[in-house]
Amino acid sequence: MAQEAEEKKCILAVVPEARVQRVEARLRHQDRRFTRLTAQGGFMRRGTTVLLLVTPPEEVDEIVGEIRDAAGSAERPAPHEAEVGTVVFVLPLTLDLRF
Repeated sequence: MAQEAEEKKCILAVVPEARVQRVEARLRHQDRRFTRLTAQGGFMRRGTTVLLLVTPPEEVDEIVGEIRDAAGSAERPAPHEAEVGTVVFVLPLTLDLRF
């Protein structure tokens, strides 16, 4: 049976493979629970990993800061490549289903 989620946010962090271990280590060190999804294609041309976190709204800024600090800044790409960096989406979580 579906239940409305108590005010929570879903954070999707699309992290380049070269940086994902640092981001995961930081999140684990902060006792954050997350799910790792390997991604290919899409708007980022290189291999990426999507980290999925669910959190109360008041913790979003702290988590995004942790991800930003661990991921660092984007690398300078070769002239024919797109810049690769971390992209974070914060979405409202309106439904929580568990089976």
